[in-house]
Amino acid sequence: MTNSQWQIFLQTCRRHLGKGASQPFLSDSWCAFTTYTSLRHGVNYWNCGFPDEEEVLDDRTGDGGLWSQSFLFADMAHIVVPAEFYWENFDGSDFLNGYKKQDIFGLSNLLTTSQIPHRVSPLVLEVKLY
Repeated sequence: MTNSQWQIFLQTCRRHLGKGASQPFLSDSWCAFTTYTSLRHGVNYWNCGFPDEEEVLDDRTGDGGLWSQSFLFADMAHIVVPAEFYWENFDGSDFLNGYKKQDIFGLSNLLTTSQIPHRVSPLVLEVKLY
């Protein structure tokens, strides 16, 4: 994936799936991702909603935005977009929970039109580069 393809991928995800947040109960969109650096240092996957379009720069995500730190597109190794994600919240008196659905097949159509390589199944849409 080129920097431009990553930029289009993230912007398309944000537009199609909705606003992201750091907590699933507040987020309309959700994904998990890892980097090549992380694969060498403990295999951490971050999970969060998709960043706003202005946080998607030419070659990285913006530092201090929704994803907290800057991630170089060249370092992105794997991103997974689930068809649905679980959320929960305790509002002080009630425990609330449920699932939110994401239209990954509609997203796949948009990505295909933009020539963004990806894989889609009934469970997830993903870009896996290793």
